[in-house]
Amino acid sequence: MGRQLARIAALALILVAAGGGARAETRVALVIGNAAYAAAPRLDNPARDAARVAGALRAAGFRTVTTVRDAGRADLIAALNAFSEAAERADWALVYFAGHGVEVGGTNYLVPVDARLRSDRDIADEAVPLDRVLQALEPARKLRLVILDACRDNPFLDAMRRTSPTRSVGRGLARIEPEGGTLVAFAAKHGQTALDGEGENSPFVQALTRRMAMPGLEINKVFRLVRDDVLAATGRRQEPFVYGSLPGEDFFFVGDAGVKPAAEAALGLGAPPAGPAPPAQVAALPPVREPAAPRPAAPEGNAPVNAPLVGFSRSNAGWHATVSLPEPAIALAWRLGEAGAFQDTGLLDVIDQRTGRRMPNPSIALDADAKPGTLQLRYVDAAGAVVGPFPIAFDPREALLRDQRRTIEMVSGSWLSFRDFNGVLLYYTALVSYRCAIRELRIGLDRPEPDRVVPLPPCDEANPFAIPGHLLPYLKVPAGTRSASAQIVYRDGSVSPVKVFRR
Repeated sequence: MGRQLARIAALALILVAAGGGARAETRVALVIGNAAYAAAPRLDNPARDAARVAGALRAAGFRTVTTVRDAGRADLIAALNAFSEAAERADWALVYFAGHGVEVGGTNYLVPVDARLRSDRDIADEAVPLDRVLQALEPARKLRLVILDACRDNPFLDAMRRTSPTRSVGRGLARIEPEGGTLVAFAAKHGQTALDGEGENSPFVQALTRRMAMPGLEINKVFRLVRDDVLAATGRRQEPFVYGSLPGEDFFFVGDAGVKPAAEAALGLGAPPAGPAPPAQVAALPPVREPAAPRPAAPEGNAPVNAPLVGFSRSNAGWHATVSLPEPAIALAWRLGEAGAFQDTGLLDVIDQRTGRRMPNPSIALDADAKPGTLQLRYVDAAGAVVGPFPIAFDPREALLRDQRRTIEMVSGSWLSFRDFNGVLLYYTALVSYRCAIRELRIGLDRPEPDRVVPLPPCDEANPFAIPGHLLPYLKVPAGTRSASAQIVYRDGSVSPVKVFRR
């Protein structure tokens, strides 16, 4: 511990010296990652999360980022004291803490690695109250920000002896009301616990560092997007929350696109991996440009999406899942089910000009007899962070009905066709091929509304597009027929508009 205190003291001198630089806006940060707890199981992610956040802050222009790992109580107090002196000369002061946090009697505490917490009375002597962290930030001139990735399950809860019936001990952290000009971001809202996830970093840190690196995002917008990302990544089991308010001035982690390359480099986005030379001509996406005029509001039912969308389509060869991602990516992987290795989809010979790299293949092939299950997706974003996994429900029957209905609606101009051959024939072959989505086909001759039902063969889900050999997919109609109307009742009971086809 003595060596760590000496290191923190040296860092204090560096922080104080850094405060007097020539930059118009000075930003300083203290990043703490506590994993090796003496009286609780070791946490997997805090060290990696702290390192990733520190890199993102440096890339975003923070002049000094001090990292403290596995800090005891004395280490934490010393680090906060040193940081408070740096904050006196800073415009922004930020503290990030990953580790255990507890709420006792309505007060939130950061738990040092040497805490034992055998009883609720020990909390004041062995832990550090959140108010002490806020005091360290107070001298900053413009923005004070605390990010607590400390809402994990309290491992001390069951063993902690209660000495007062009026002193509550809760899971997660309690809500707070910081003073103006201060934001406190919880990885999970009050009363919830944060998840470590399955990747190298927690879902919260993956989302935070990705959004922090995006130029032109105001800080409140950053945390709203982080909230949406974490909700999607955790199946709505974890909801980050921000407390406090800021003045009218806008605050940006990255204010313009010029900083983005440095941010990406710090987050591990290097040169593309070596591979075979691309073909001489490569189909490329157009570059992304901001429109001159503001974007119109999204229409109802088309709100922004922060998780992958998947469309399933069936062919004679089997199932194809087409993935649409909510942001640029450099790799995509999947698995069907809750266990097993993820399979990479590979890369297309198409350059995504937003990343300057080949685009991940968005198509996934599944067997024709694939059973209902969960398609798990994860991807690597442009900053090099693994995002996900995202669970996507796959029900072959429901997917077949949706896919065939979509096709029916796309080819609505070809539902019926006339042919003169040994009389007048009215063909409905296309509708027979997609009959699994159809409950009833109605047709009318020389009238605007259909007046008869045409029977279709049963759906064969194992071979849905095959037309039975005995079926004649047409009607013989009177020679003077000039038009036919058609209407479809779908499997879910909804009804299509009437379509009129002329001879």
